[in-house]
Amino acid sequence: MEQNSKIGGKKDSVTPSTRLLNQKLGTSPAPRMLTPSEIALLRQSKQEIARRIAAE
Repeated sequence: MEQNSKIGGKKDSVTPSTRLLNQKLGTSPAPRMLTPSEIALLRQSKQEIARRIAAE
């Protein structure tokens, strides 16, 4: 059985940019606006996930 990481679920279940975004965001108790670099990572993650889905 694959062990889940603390943030982001299974180790291989996310793209590299999603994993980095999860590390940057952490677990904040209060909502906040994303930084420009976090928004860029989110967009990059979306593209990586779309490519992964298209390849299946």
